[in-house]
Amino acid sequence: MKFLTIDTALNKSYIGLFLDGKKIIKEIESDEKNYHSAYLIKVLKDLLNENSININEIEFIGVNVGVGSFTGIRVGLAVVKVIADQLKIKTASYTTCEVLSKALNNKNVMLDARRGSVFYSKDGINMDLIPYNKAFEILENGEEFISDNQLFNNEKFENYKNKLIKYEEKNLNIADIEIEITKEKIENNLLFEPYEIKPNYIQTAPVFLKK
Repeated sequence: MKFLTIDTALNKSYIGLFLDGKKIIKEIESDEKNYHSAYLIKVLKDLLNENSININEIEFIGVNVGVGSFTGIRVGLAVVKVIADQLKIKTASYTTCEVLSKALNNKNVMLDARRGSVFYSKDGINMDLIPYNKAFEILENGEEFISDNQLFNNEKFENYKNKLIKYEEKNLNIADIEIEITKEKIENNLLFEPYEIKPNYIQTAPVFLKK
């Protein structure tokens, strides 16, 4: 089995390559001029060339559909859809909550959704959009949540920082987790045609923001 995984929704971009049991992983960080997803195509090509794999040998592709930034997810999904469509292969989709929960031993997830709300997940699979006041009630129950810098640094959550774990500060094997998730979905035939993949955005698309 040969497949790719692509994630441009988080603080870095992650690319995974699974070759008949072997895992190869790349991480892309941003610089001062470009968002990390801007390097996706080049790094993807380099990864395939370094491992002497032709893109036509790829049988499936997995992708993180969010939640995350508008720009990052849009770039990642565009690349995945083009590759999958050209190769006539199916895709496996997973969410940011699914990845982070699995990466931290099934930890609860709470991510900033902007505009007075958070994305909340108890199992990494089912995700709800809830207002801040509901999030405060949940955090007061004492459980810890894997979260992000945005929520941790939100002054409204100042009294709950001891319940929030910033994923950016953890040495998480994101791409490795995504390879495992994709492999499981392939084995269980939880696959989609590329046009069926839908994004989950945190940030609103710029075109919809009020001037």
